[in-house]
Order: sequence, then C-alpha cells, then structure tokens
Amino acid sequence: MSTLKNFVAYNQTAGGQTSFRVHGVVTVPSPAYEPVLVEPVRRHRGGWEVLELKLVDTGVIAMSVMTEKTVEYVHEGASGFKTLEIIHGSDNLRIAIEDIQAPN
Repeated sequence: MSTLKNFVAYNQTAGGQTSFRVHGVVTVPSPAYEPVLVEPVRRHRGGWEVLELKLVDTGVIAMSVMTEKTVEYVHEGASGFKTLEIIHGSDNLRIAIEDIQAPN
C-alpha cells in the first residue's frame, strides 16, 4: 500500500513558457519501486485534471521496507482545470491547481 503526501499542482509561467507541474511524496513498499505519474489511458469528461500514480518495479533486489520517494510530473502548456485528481488503485487524492509566475 502506498501513501501520498505533500502534493502540489501548479501552472508555472517562466520566460514566456507555461508548464503544468505536479510533485509530491509517495511511500512505496520497497526501494525497488519508482513512483510515476501518467495520464490515464481512458479520459473522463469531468471538470478536473486526472493523473494516475503507477509503481514501476525497477528489477533491483531490495529489502521490503517502506520508503518515501519524490515523484514529479511536467507537461508543456497549462492545465485548463482548477482541480487535479491523482488516482492510485482504489484511492484518490484531489488538490487545487495554482497559477504561479516565476521571477525573472
């Protein structure tokens, strides 16, 4: 079982370029797993952005010990929504999408 915490989502404008960024911390069951945020294969027609959290087995032999890992997602262009839902198995997390301007 994985836990998600300290997630933030924002549209960032820097140097005339806009990107949608998400990052947070995921507790994984072993250091052998890498968390990855991906767009789901099947998109819904709700009024919010959706990403799916997948745990990728790297094949590394490691002890089964809960490990915190940072995950990041970057997409060119802004999200047109104000809410992000992160789906992982039967769990989900909803957070607000902020708009930020990077200093010059």
